[in-house]
Amino acid sequence: MNSRRNFLKMLLGLSAFYLPWTIWPEKVTGAIHSLIKRPPVALITPLPELPKGVVSEESLNRTAMEDIVALTAPEMQGRQAGSVGENKASSYLAKQMSTLGLKPMGDQGGSFTHVFTIPPVSQKVVNGRLTFTADYLESLRTPSVNLLGGLIGKEQDQVILISAHYDHLGIYQNVVYPGANDNASGVSCVLEVMRRLLREGKASQKTLVFAFWSAEEMGFVGSKAFIKSPTFPLEHIQAMINLDTVGNGMIGDFALWAESEDNLAYQTIKKAAAQVGASAQHTPTGGHNSDQVSFAQAGIPAVTLMARDWLNKNHTPEDTAGWIKPEQLQLASDILYQAVKILAFDQK
Repeated sequence: MNSRRNFLKMLLGLSAFYLPWTIWPEKVTGAIHSLIKRPPVALITPLPELPKGVVSEESLNRTAMEDIVALTAPEMQGRQAGSVGENKASSYLAKQMSTLGLKPMGDQGGSFTHVFTIPPVSQKVVNGRLTFTADYLESLRTPSVNLLGGLIGKEQDQVILISAHYDHLGIYQNVVYPGANDNASGVSCVLEVMRRLLREGKASQKTLVFAFWSAEEMGFVGSKAFIKSPTFPLEHIQAMINLDTVGNGMIGDFALWAESEDNLAYQTIKKAAAQVGASAQHTPTGGHNSDQVSFAQAGIPAVTLMARDWLNKNHTPEDTAGWIKPEQLQLASDILYQAVKILAFDQK
């Protein structure tokens, strides 16, 4: 009897040790990360690429709304920079870039990823919006990645940079912040323009580089890291157009953020908006900003296109895919497409 009782105790003890790591791994690791108050570290793993010249029909025919649904899925966990959710989002985007046949333009030229590190952050709600406060100590930094891919034009040393940040706020008090408008909407428009250009199959005069920045929500850390350690010469960039929170508000009503209205990027996006029947007006940032500021500070003509009503439900759990207006999203894509045509294909 004693031997049987001892055997049962041993079996229960082993079960208590092994079950959490076999049946409930996500719950347990989530609890651990919550206890230590640090986001789970993203593992930067190699991503599969198709043979050169091969373009996936499935990727080519995806829609912008499908991208938004994918990027706001529960497994993306709000895409906080440095988290498992960010890693899943970056893998999704790198797969799209690879299967669309883009040239990797990240670190060392053979990858889409541009690796940098981010500081530890704390979260708090200010005026109804969740925000990050970063601790810029050099210790305890976490890896994160930007993603860059190119469509090489006839003039390889003349680059038009098209971008959007793909990170968001993650999870706060056990609530996921999906970030559909901020900024899965901008990312989806960049992907939509890539696909549209590839379906047309016409080579551009200038080289197009498509970039997805991370850690924008922590103070433009990803785009600043690229400026500090670029993967191609910054002097090749003739204009930078950035999209951020473009999918809500009155249809056709957009805002522009730029350090100056007298630059090529600003003038082109304003012209493109007028050509597709939309309004895009220079708007004060009101203490906010986006990744165009990193490039403007480096002397590169840069602009961000946004919905004028971008602050509505911004940085709240209500920023879901259902909040996106497909007509506004389509107009944002049309504006970006027309701007690319003007800048890279020398169309008027």
